[in-house]
Amino acid sequence: MTEHLRVAVVGDRVSGIDGAVVAPADITGLRFRPDRDAWTLTTAAGETDYDLVVLAGATATVDVPALDPRVVPPELVGPADAERAYLGMLIDGVPNLVLLSEEPKPRALQLKTLEAWTGWMYTEAATRLLSRPPVTARWIARGRKRPAKPDRDAVDLSNDHIRDEGVYAGAAVLRSGDYEAVSPVRLSGHLEPLDGNYHWYGTVDDLEVGAALKKMPRGSVTVSVAGGEDVPAKVTDKTVWGTYRLVGVGAPPFPL
Repeated sequence: MTEHLRVAVVGDRVSGIDGAVVAPADITGLRFRPDRDAWTLTTAAGETDYDLVVLAGATATVDVPALDPRVVPPELVGPADAERAYLGMLIDGVPNLVLLSEEPKPRALQLKTLEAWTGWMYTEAATRLLSRPPVTARWIARGRKRPAKPDRDAVDLSNDHIRDEGVYAGAAVLRSGDYEAVSPVRLSGHLEPLDGNYHWYGTVDDLEVGAALKKMPRGSVTVSVAGGEDVPAKVTDKTVWGTYRLVGVGAPPFPL
């Protein structure tokens, strides 16, 4: 399932995963390199880059840069983090690192999910795999019930080209009448040649804020970023992972 990726399995060998097997005690350093979307794993033998690290019931100290402003990634990752990881596998803010259960039945289901994720990475030429914090929060709130099949919209797959297209990921102030709230958002946009206007769009990632805005009078919502001007927006539909879509036309609230 992982033949197109450089994979390190930290812990015991896992049937179905092709890659190097590294004992946790042999690791002296593990840090994510966003310039190459790879983990640099350091042992006494030197440094090796891997596209994906699988923790098979093991614990490791990880060094992760601040890639997602919505979360603060942990330094130490291990089996105890499965409770707050999406499907017990992906920890918010930690890319290209997968936890696997030691129990046979959960692990079998997780391996099928991992096969789907790596298949999507291959077909979409993606180099980074991340959980979506709103999806994780919703999954936990709903009792950690595993979906019938892997959901493509539940994970964030990207590469350098996609990330360079001007996606804003950060906090925004959202207002409607007397209502005001701060929420993480993800926004992007494009110039539409048919009407000559800039169309921008994205999601309100705080589920409660999004739900509150959806109830506000149509046309009353504004968005501002980093102390900038309030920009009119519309809150439209609810996404499959529980966030709310935000759209606007004209100058966007985020810097271009």
